[in-house]
Amino acid sequence: MSGMQSLPRDALQRLTRELAGEPILWAGQPSPRLAFWRAALLWLFAVPWTAFSLAWEGIALAAFFSAEPGQRPEGVGAVLVWIFPLFGLPFVLIGLWMLAKPFLEARKARRIVHVLTETRLITAELGPTLMVTSVPPSRIVEITRKDGPAGTGTLSLSLGQYRDTDGDRLEKVIHLPGVPEATQLDRELRRLMG
Repeated sequence: MSGMQSLPRDALQRLTRELAGEPILWAGQPSPRLAFWRAALLWLFAVPWTAFSLAWEGIALAAFFSAEPGQRPEGVGAVLVWIFPLFGLPFVLIGLWMLAKPFLEARKARRIVHVLTETRLITAELGPTLMVTSVPPSRIVEITRKDGPAGTGTLSLSLGQYRDTDGDRLEKVIHLPGVPEATQLDRELRRLMG
C-alpha cells in the first residue's frame, strides 16, 4: 500500500498539519519522469517553430544593425526595420516556452501529492504556499482508469454534470495523471463511493 513514508520530508511535514489526524488509506506522487516524457512530444513542434523564429529574429536584427547611421531607411522602410524584430520576439518567447514545457511539467509533478483518507481525496500542490483541493469520495459519480507502465495510471473522476451560464450541460471531471499504484487508488475510491 502506498503510504506517507514514500513522500519527501517537507511534503510529510506540511501534509501532517493539513490532515490533522485523519487516517491515510493511500498516498502517492505523480512520476516526474512520465510527466516530462508526456510533455516532450511537444518538442516535435517546438524545435522547428523555435528554429524558424530565431532565424527570423536573426535576419530582422541583422537588417536593423547592418545599416550605417547615415544610410538608414526612411519612411515605410524605417518602420519595417523596427517592426520586424518586434514582430518576431513573441514567437521566439513562445518557442522557448514550448521547449521548457517538459521540464516545467516534471517540476510540477515533484510538487504534487495525492492523499486518500476515509473522508476525502486530497491533491496538494507544494510550493511557496500549500494549495489543497479536496473531494469527498461520495461526490464521485464515475471513475475511469487508464493504466500505464509500471503500475502508474491516469484516473479521471467524474463529479457529475452542471449547467454553465449559457445553460449548457457540462461535466465536472478531475484528472489525476501519472498516479502510482493507480489500481489500488481506484479500488479504494470505489469502496468509499459506497
